[in-house]
Amino acid sequence: MVKHIELSHTEKFSCEYFEDEILVEKSKSSFTHSFNVKNNSCKVQIKINPWKIKPLVRFDGHLVNYGLAKITPWDHMLEFRLHEDHVQRYFESIIDAKKKYLSRTGQNIPENMESYVGVNNSYKEIVQKIKALIK
Repeated sequence: MVKHIELSHTEKFSCEYFEDEILVEKSKSSFTHSFNVKNNSCKVQIKINPWKIKPLVRFDGHLVNYGLAKITPWDHMLEFRLHEDHVQRYFESIIDAKKKYLSRTGQNIPENMESYVGVNNSYKEIVQKIKALIK
């Protein structure tokens, strides 16, 4: 569940925050803009002025990738859909992207996949070595 959206850029810009095509908040020219999400399942549109700025986007303080978060960057706005389980969907997008990358590089052997992606792999030997070094 995303509660807070933050946009930042190296140039000053202003923006309007919409949820389901209803204007929720306007913010004046600044380097950073913050919005509290009112509805956890909605279509979000953030209209940006001047056009063609692609700010960094953070959900609850975490920087997100436009493609993995399914953010569509138009010339004049950012558009995406939020869901109750948005964080879980974003995590699954990261894993899917890593699996697709590995399959393109020829490293898609099922035994190898989990060790490269890191899912369902506890790395017991490495954890033991780290614990021994810490003591």
